[in-house]
Amino acid sequence: MIAGTALSLIVALLGGAQTPPEGETARCEQVDAATFMLQGPVDEAMADCARATLAPTTTVLVVDSGGGDLRHAMDIAELLEPLSLTVRVRERCYSSCANYFLPLAERLIVEPGAAIVLHGGADPKFLHEEMTERREPRIREIMRVAGVDRAEAERRFETGIEGIRTLIRRQAEFARRHNVGPGWFMYREPGDRDLGRWLTGERGPKPHLFGWRYMLVEEPMIRSCLPDVEIEPFQARLEAEFIDDRERWARFRRAEGLRSLTLECAEPERR
Repeated sequence: MIAGTALSLIVALLGGAQTPPEGETARCEQVDAATFMLQGPVDEAMADCARATLAPTTTVLVVDSGGGDLRHAMDIAELLEPLSLTVRVRERCYSSCANYFLPLAERLIVEPGAAIVLHGGADPKFLHEEMTERREPRIREIMRVAGVDRAEAERRFETGIEGIRTLIRRQAEFARRHNVGPGWFMYREPGDRDLGRWLTGERGPKPHLFGWRYMLVEEPMIRSCLPDVEIEPFQARLEAEFIDDRERWARFRRAEGLRSLTLECAEPERR
C-alpha cells in the first residue's frame, strides 16, 4: 500500500481529478435490473458503491459526473467491462468519466443539454517532467509538508513516481482492450507539445494567452477515438444547447475550455 504522502503525490501530479462542487458526493444506484447510474465525483466512495451495488443484469449505464480519480475510475471501468452497455450521458461526463466509462459503450447516447469534456489522462510526458525539472521541488515539498528528512522524502517521491508508471501501463492496457485511440487521453510522449502526436486537426481558440485546461468533445473526435462505439448523432444539439448558449459557453471559457472542432485521433505517422 502506498504511503499517504506518495498517494497524495499521485493525485496532485496527474491532475486528472476535478475538485467537485462543495457538498457534492459520489452516488451510484441500481435503478432497476437493467439500469445503473453513476453520479457525482469519481472517487473511492463511488468505486466501493459500484462494487457493492452493480447488478450483472445491467445493460444501461447512466453517467452524470465531473470526473475524478484515475485509479478509481479504472477500478469502476473494470467492474463494468464484462457487461454489454448502452451508455447515456446525462448533463455531463468530464475528465475520468469520459476517459474510462464512455469507451465501454456498445452504444452511446448524449442526452439533450449534456456535454463530454476531456481533461487528460496519464502520459509519459508528464512522468518525464516530474522525474526531471519538477523532481527537486516535489521532494522539498514532501519534506516540508510531511516533516521528514530528505532520504525519506526521496523514497516517497519515487514511490509516487512508480504509482504513476503503473497508471500509465494500466491505461494503455485499457486502451488496447477497447480499441481507444491514445489521443482520447490526450496522450503525450516526452518532447510532445501541447496536444501531442496522437491528435490531428484543428481545435478551437485558446481561452487566454496561457493556454487551456478542458476540451469540449465534438463528434469528429469521439467517432475517431472510439471507433468501436455506436454513437447517436449529437453535434447539432451540442451546438444549440451548449456552444450557442451564451451563459453556459462563457462559463466554460472562463474555466479555460475550448472546442475540439475537427480534431481526430490519429497514428503519429499520419501527421
